[in-house]
Amino acid sequence: MEAQISFYDLEHTNDQKSHNNIIMFPAKNVFTNLETKSFDKPKPKPADSVKTLEEIEKIKKYFLSRGEYRNYCLFIIGITTGYRISDLLSLKFSDFFEDYETWKREIDITEQKTKKRHSMPISENIKIAVGLYIKNKGGFFLSEYIFKSQKGRNRPLDKSSARKIFNNIAKELNLPYHCSTHFLRKTFAYWFLQIHKSDMSALATLQEILNHSSEKVTLKYCGIEKERKEAMLKSLAVLW
Repeated sequence: MEAQISFYDLEHTNDQKSHNNIIMFPAKNVFTNLETKSFDKPKPKPADSVKTLEEIEKIKKYFLSRGEYRNYCLFIIGITTGYRISDLLSLKFSDFFEDYETWKREIDITEQKTKKRHSMPISENIKIAVGLYIKNKGGFFLSEYIFKSQKGRNRPLDKSSARKIFNNIAKELNLPYHCSTHFLRKTFAYWFLQIHKSDMSALATLQEILNHSSEKVTLKYCGIEKERKEAMLKSLAVLW
């Protein structure tokens, strides 16, 4: 039967020969590495774009049928302008109106991420969505956040609350997409290219709108690069 050696025995033995036979492990380094090593969290799943007009209509009807006019407005403005969620949530009625009766021609903001100016026209669909929201909320103040939180008198909705709204959409409507806060911007990008398929400058224009570093990045962001790859692989599979 082999004798067991405790840590106490290793530290207090007077037998030099025993010490010479002991393999010394770099215990200090091990603990130091454990303390300093960063355990990477799994990356969150990237958002998807909504790829059919039927699904977009389902989302619109979902909000309207439940009387969620603020969320309907957020959806319409998001997929029409392509603004990042941080910029969307910071919008005020003064970004849409000159006064209490006159619409502006465009939304003109400074992006929080890039610090660049980004102007987008105010479409008729945006006017209808905002007008419906105002009618059902009973009026507005120019200084009021459009996507106002229920917490506080004039506080914008936060990203986590917006994320819950979108995740709930996906579950309730059984959508085959990951609807995180980027799905509005990605839906805008996807349909921008779908509508302008025959325009050779469309991709470069979208790249500029989204402030991307390359056209390849824009294609990947829209999900079109993935679609092309899947189509090519499917056509190859037919051969055998």
